Amino acid sequence: MKKLLLTAFITSQYCLSFSQNTQLPINLDVLSYDIQLEPNIKDKSIIGMATITFIPPSAGDKITFSCGNLLVDSVHSDCLKNFTQSDGILTLNLKKGKEELIKVVLYFSGNPKKGLLFDSKQNQAYTVFHSNEWMVCNMQPNDRASISLELIIPDSLNSIANGNLISKQKHSNNTTSHLWEQEQETPSYTFGFVIGEFNSSQKIWGKTTLSFYSPYHSQQQLDRIFQYTPDMMQFFEEKSGIPYPQNSYNQVLIGNHYQEMSGFAVLKHSYGSLILEDSTETNLISHELAHQWWGNMITCQNWNHFWLNEGFATFMSAAFNEYKFGKEKYEADINSYYEVYLNIKDKGFDKPLVFSNWENPTRFDRNLVYFKGAYVLHLLRMEIGDESFWKAIKYYSTKYYGKTVTTLDFKSAIEESSNQNLDNFFEQWIY
Repeated sequence: MKKLLLTAFITSQYCLSFSQNTQLPINLDVLSYDIQLEPNIKDKSIIGMATITFIPPSAGDKITFSCGNLLVDSVHSDCLKNFTQSDGILTLNLKKGKEELIKVVLYFSGNPKKGLLFDSKQNQAYTVFHSNEWMVCNMQPNDRASISLELIIPDSLNSIANGNLISKQKHSNNTTSHLWEQEQETPSYTFGFVIGEFNSSQKIWGKTTLSFYSPYHSQQQLDRIFQYTPDMMQFFEEKSGIPYPQNSYNQVLIGNHYQEMSGFAVLKHSYGSLILEDSTETNLISHELAHQWWGNMITCQNWNHFWLNEGFATFMSAAFNEYKFGKEKYEADINSYYEVYLNIKDKGFDKPLVFSNWENPTRFDRNLVYFKGAYVLHLLRMEIGDESFWKAIKYYSTKYYGKTVTTLDFKSAIEESSNQNLDNFFEQWIY
């Protein structure tokens, strides 16, 4: 069952895969996105407005954003000369002598084929991976910003999104505006939302409200499915040395995908049934929660170092299993990761974990960053010893929390903490 579950996870998770678009600037600093969005579930369409505030690069008068298949109808700014749109890229041509801080207002519309998925039969919609398919944004992982998201949806529906629900305002046309705000800055690929009718349950863990949602499971079933979330929170806080940064964490069983987003996660709706059969099959819950530290807040500087996001979350899910269910469970996880990696290697598709180019990753590439990445972290644990390993993980996590990282940053932190030279290990297993 475990191997089948892992394979299904990767097939579902990364049939829509991040890729690095080299046309986009890596040094653009967006400070905030203010988005107003009206999705039409029946028509599978959206109309929206975005106010983007950013610090432009010091050189050049052209700024580019990713806009997927959206149609940008107009752009307004005192600093704007004109704009063009082509091949999913919005280019802003700025006036000479531009300001240090620029604010632009965009109006857009579209019929997303990915990134925002609609289910008209169930009257549901949810985002997954490609934020640029429902908002204009900078998709580079090294750019962090806050977000304010106003969703205009039918009165009968609820929403889950990043941060806190600030207000609801009813309109005369049987719609309601749901205003969500997240002050914490995170990469744009962690932005998202869910719309639908849900059963729900809540738990309070310290200062954090844990909420569980599903259209298909009862409150009692939700409590069983997510019963270990408080234990996961405690474990990841302990191993990272960093308290969970927000006052809420939401988990939603919906659709056919899995993704971490800042402050919440979407999990394939059928996954709940699996856990009700075997309460220890929690790897995907713990994987997505681990990303609230390793991925969302300690983020790969670019997609070539993607294993620092996904290898970490995959390994941490196994480490939680060891903590909660025993060493045998951990070893079963590690062995399954190794089997996936060995299969790739035997077929001749092994690659370094630091990719030279992540623009068009294959299925094997995606499996490598998850499972070879997790297996290598296990080997590193064996290499430097258990006590040194967890001390080094805490040192790395606290040093780079809220920052972007490369593999060299990770290597340096582990060596500094453990006082060991790991050149040979990294050369063999990572480079």
